Amino acid sequence: MNTRTYSVLFDYLTEISSDYEISLCINDFSGFIYSNPELTELLQPFMIHSNPYCMMIKSDKDLWNKCICMKKPIAEKCRLNKGIYYGMCYAGVEEYIIPLFHNGQLIGTLNAGTFRTRMATAEKLIKRIAKSSSLNEPGLLSLYESSLSANVPSVEKINNLLGIAADLITRIFHDFSLSHPELINRNRFSSNEDNTLSHILEYIKRNYKDEVIVPDIARFCHCSDSYINHIFKKNMKVNIKRYTNQLRIENAKAYLLGTDMPIKAISSKVGFNDSNYFCKVFTDICGVSPTQFRKDRGVSYSQKES
Repeated sequence: MNTRTYSVLFDYLTEISSDYEISLCINDFSGFIYSNPELTELLQPFMIHSNPYCMMIKSDKDLWNKCICMKKPIAEKCRLNKGIYYGMCYAGVEEYIIPLFHNGQLIGTLNAGTFRTRMATAEKLIKRIAKSSSLNEPGLLSLYESSLSANVPSVEKINNLLGIAADLITRIFHDFSLSHPELINRNRFSSNEDNTLSHILEYIKRNYKDEVIVPDIARFCHCSDSYINHIFKKNMKVNIKRYTNQLRIENAKAYLLGTDMPIKAISSKVGFNDSNYFCKVFTDICGVSPTQFRKDRGVSYSQKES
């Protein structure tokens, strides 16, 4: 499977999510997505429930663990139902669950949501959550109403929209399984490592313009600094500092080519306090300086670049 297929899947999921205001989330039950750093990074926006309400729920460690534990009963229900179904989680979030099967193996689900149609039930669940945690009930209710949609597409529409995406995900798994036979019949639906990795990437994506330090990520993911460093390096093949700088440089390229902002302003915009250090990191990653990068691509601005 070439990287073009990965991009097609990403672009399709992005288009559906944007055009139809549907939040999409892939649950990888075999770990095939996480076996490839490029695919992990590309699909990261679709690997967790990142709406403000869900993120608030997961800020509580016990509720974080409860979210992970929900994957097993979802998998069991998928094996029984075989087809798409609609449900509500313990926190009141409603969504469609589309099982992903390959040769009879449940390799994951494609979840389409996030919706709210049963307010009375949701309010009871939120009240219960607030009583058993440090989370504020009015705040949870406010986020619930503002973050989730009351407009639920029909099951036919969801099937039509996401059938192609489901097929692409299954095809990617098939090709991966040819070179990674250990993926066959492997169940990782309760993998804390996979879940934590997705949330580390989410944290960095949200905060790369500011200082990114491991202790803050560890608090975000309810685990130790050493665990964060270990699983990130193991799966992404670089350390967190290097990955964060790579993300900053990718965003700096867009400013260099699409704006007339000076180098110093761009360095600050993407999270570097020192423009000289920014130039050093840029050159290390790209092989040329920011100024040369602009020049090589035919971009010329009269404004001073420092």
